[in-house]
Amino acid sequence: MSVEGHLDVVVTKMLSASAGDEEYSSLAVSLSSVAGQNLITWSWKAMAWPWYVICELVIAILGITGNALVIAAVFGRRSESRSTDILVGNLAIADFVTSILLIPYPKLNSIPNSWTGALFCKVLEGEYLMWTTVTASIYSLVAVSLDRFFAVVYPFHFRRFANRRLVNLIVCLIWMGSCFLMVRIFLINSTNVIMGKCVYQREQRNLEIIYGIYIFIVQFVLPTALMLVSQTAIARCLRREAARFVANQSTASFHLIARSRVLTLTFTVFLIYVICWAPDQIAFFSFNLGLITPSFVRSPFARVVTALAICNSCVNPIVYTLRHPQFREAVKDFFRNTSRRNTPIFEDLESQFRPEKSRHKIEIA
Repeated sequence: MSVEGHLDVVVTKMLSASAGDEEYSSLAVSLSSVAGQNLITWSWKAMAWPWYVICELVIAILGITGNALVIAAVFGRRSESRSTDILVGNLAIADFVTSILLIPYPKLNSIPNSWTGALFCKVLEGEYLMWTTVTASIYSLVAVSLDRFFAVVYPFHFRRFANRRLVNLIVCLIWMGSCFLMVRIFLINSTNVIMGKCVYQREQRNLEIIYGIYIFIVQFVLPTALMLVSQTAIARCLRREAARFVANQSTASFHLIARSRVLTLTFTVFLIYVICWAPDQIAFFSFNLGLITPSFVRSPFARVVTALAICNSCVNPIVYTLRHPQFREAVKDFFRNTSRRNTPIFEDLESQFRPEKSRHKIEIA
């Protein structure tokens, strides 16, 4: 006889005992609960397709396709000292995984009391993995900005210390830090063993406010400040170099032209990040502080700002394609199977530009 069958027999016998025996009645209720838990299995609700779910599917498909191309193009080059390429590749990996996690799936109807059920509630249903990859994407973008900052403002130190080992260490720290920063999501989601549901453990109001402030700083204020400061410093440095060329009545070098183009690309990506994430982060920050009513969570406005935020996972490959000729060439080489393995894509190397470009003066917006 199975465990469930055995428990059913025991429960039946105990329920037939005298109603006045409180000890046996209590034990019978307990065993009934255990039997019910063991009988709970995986079941799913019918898939619904409102407009925001369709948007998630479209964004997921675009993000998977675009970021897969970036990963293939970047890691097909295998340059010895391509710190920016490695960081852009890591950004694409984070956005690629995020896009996979955005694929809609039916909602849970019931979940068994098992380690797989508990892991599903914490990692997928509780969105711990998704918010970890989102955080890794954000700080990969920060790392790209800081990489360009040191390459432009402190070029000699950058050439001395920037190497594959250091960049790989930075990538590992980004992922480990993202897992740690989002660990609260993992801890507060669990399984209700009686009902067979994933549950969110609410905390005291003060703790929720503190956590709302923490998320707003970690996922928006801090990365935005770091990227803004680094981009501003790069722009000022390039302006000084351009002014020096004008004062000396000389033409800009390949190096300065390349730097300005990479700056334009990274600044565009940064600006899109702010446009995509600012409405969502500000709205949910206000919600966590109680400035917006709880009905906001299910409102159409919340759906719109969330859809705008997740667009950031698929938009970067489009920017690379439109704004960076070297990326377009790398994609073409990948499909032709003629990849130039020692040629970086996003580095500001002089060899990336044709000699005739030296005749043009630098233009920095």
